[in-house]
Parts: sequence; structure tokens; C-alpha cells
Amino acid sequence: MMNGEGLITVKPLKDALELTWSVEGKVRLTRNGKYVYEGTDQHYVDHETAVGEQVAYRLTDEQGEVAKVYTAAVDPSDDLYWNRHLTSAVVASTGTHLQWDPIPDVETYAIYRQGRRIAEVVGNAYLDDTPLHEPTMYEVRALRPVKRDAKPGTRLIHAVGKAMSLAKELKTDTRRDKELFVMYFLVSPLRPDLETVNQIQLRVQTFIRPPMIKNPNLLSPHPYFEGDGRPYNVHANDYRTRTEVKVEGMHDIPIVSIKKDAGVTRGYNARHQLTGEDVASVDQVYLDDIDIDRGRTAYRLHHSVGNPLVIAPDIKYTIVAQLKDTATFKLSGSHTQSPHHEVYLQVGDAPWTTIHRADDLGVSFMGNPMPECHWTYLTCMD
Repeated sequence: MMNGEGLITVKPLKDALELTWSVEGKVRLTRNGKYVYEGTDQHYVDHETAVGEQVAYRLTDEQGEVAKVYTAAVDPSDDLYWNRHLTSAVVASTGTHLQWDPIPDVETYAIYRQGRRIAEVVGNAYLDDTPLHEPTMYEVRALRPVKRDAKPGTRLIHAVGKAMSLAKELKTDTRRDKELFVMYFLVSPLRPDLETVNQIQLRVQTFIRPPMIKNPNLLSPHPYFEGDGRPYNVHANDYRTRTEVKVEGMHDIPIVSIKKDAGVTRGYNARHQLTGEDVASVDQVYLDDIDIDRGRTAYRLHHSVGNPLVIAPDIKYTIVAQLKDTATFKLSGSHTQSPHHEVYLQVGDAPWTTIHRADDLGVSFMGNPMPECHWTYLTCMD
């Protein structure tokens, strides 16, 4: 993986990261603020970074700072796409170089800065020479056709999924049967206001935007379902599910806890009279792979919640969090593209930060093979 000018390359190795640079002469390299190398060799292998951990490198020579590199080690065997593949950012005087492993079968990538589309690129890197004076959010998006397999039952399941489609969903749609890949890079030229934090909280919500939706299954006793009737809102009281993971005591040995809840599902007839209501089970919302050490923690959040009134595909997502007692972190996840998903993080007493939001693409997108959304969020600051 190479930045726009070949200044620094970042390559994943087994249980390590290798940095290679084109700068000649004596250099010094720091890792998370601590010196780890000094000399004339043009590469360094880092065996200390844990898989998924956000890491910041700073390369200097006799004239001063050459560049800063932000990335995270990967695990080729991980279930999540962006935990298997590398993303990184190189910040230098020439600009901000976003880098990522190429996604198979993807030809172009859309680049956004502060929510505005600024470019479309063919390769797996982008150079923005705009000077940065404040924290800036970059977003890289790509679509990839879903590969269908011939496993027993696949055709039947897909046929059922298509039968469940609403009429408007049968129209031509560029997103149909396509996986969505999203990379977020929060690049800041300044150090965070929070030097250290003692508590970090994750909040994940799934919801249905309309106040009422039509059931695509024409044979169901519940022709309509009640929605949540709201836009994206971290503080919303209405949702299909809400999951919160709190990490406390980051200054010492952290304590990790989970809180999970599901909203009431209500069905209605054609006259919008109540035909049934129930609350979905949240038994399949849980944490595993919890890794705790002084000043840091990692965990994997699983979510699979169904409709308690009818047989329907579950709302599924997985999120892996790598957190420290600072404002720097990496999050990665994947989820079905129905219904709406929203992910937020609160670091210390700071306001909630929006990590990821994804629109509902309709119930037909929950027929197997489900075209998922794969996303990752990397803070690019010391």
C-alpha cells in the first residue's frame, strides 16, 4: 500500500506492521509518542501493535518532521472485512494521503470531505493537498456486486426475499444486490482536547424512519407495522433496538458492561387497527472477545434480533471496538442494509460523536445473500 507520492508505504505482516520510506539519511521514528527507531535504514517492523489497535507514527529527519502515519494492524482470519484489510493515512507537508487495501471487483471509489463529494478515484489511494487547520472527516465509499452461491436453499431463500419486496423496491436501483464499503478517517492537525479519558460509551440503534410501513408479505395477518417516525438522533426514545456498551475505569483496569433493549413491535390491519404487539428477544445481543489491560480494552459486539410477530430475517450487525484511555480509537463493523443503523461514541464527558449512519434500503435487501455494509472508523491524531 503506497501513498500518492511513495513517501511511506505501510505493509501488514503476520502479527506485525512494516513501514518503508523513501527518505534518505538518518531518521527518527516514534510510535505513539515514544522513540522506537533511529538510523539510516529505510524500514521498520513493528511487533508491538495489537491487532486492530490505532497506532500513530512520526518520522523526522535533520530538517524536522517528514510525515505522520496513522493505521492499525490487521488479522487475515478475522470475520470483519475491515479487520482483515489495512487502512491508513499519511499526513505530510504535501497533503493528506488516504490509503487502503484494494477491494476485489471494485473499480472506483468516491471520496468525501466534511460530507461533500470531492473526487472519484480508480486506485486505492487519494491525495488531498488542502491544508488542514481543524479536524477533518474524510469518507471513502465503494459498491461491489454481491456474489451469489449455489448452496442448497439459496435460490429458494432469494426467491422468498424477492417476493417480500415492495412494489417500489422492484424498480431499477443501483444499490440493489450491492455490498457497501465505507471508510472513515478523522484527520486532525491538533492534539485532542482530552489528554486522557476514564470512560467511553458506544451506542448503536436500529430504527424505521416512517411512522407506518406496509408489510410486503401480502398473506400476513399484520398488513402494516408501526415504524419509529424519526430521523437520525442519538437521543431518540423510539427504535427497533438500542445497545449500549460502557467501558469505565480506563485509567486502571477497565470494566466493560452492556445494556440492550428492543422497542415494541406493533402490527395493524388495513384500517390501521391494532392486530398484535410484542417485544423482540435480545438474547442474541452479546459481547465476546473481551480483552482488557490497563488503559485499553477491546471487545466484539454481536446483534441478531428478529420480528416477534412474523417470520422475518433478523437485524444483524457486528462491531469490534479497540479503545484506549485517550481520544484515539478504531472501530469496525458490518450490518444488514435494513433497517436504518446509527452508531455513536461518547469519549469521556465530550458530546456524542457520530461514527456511522446507514439508510434502510428495504426489506428485499434482507433476503440471502444479504448485501451487507462493511465500515471502519480510524482516528488520525496523536
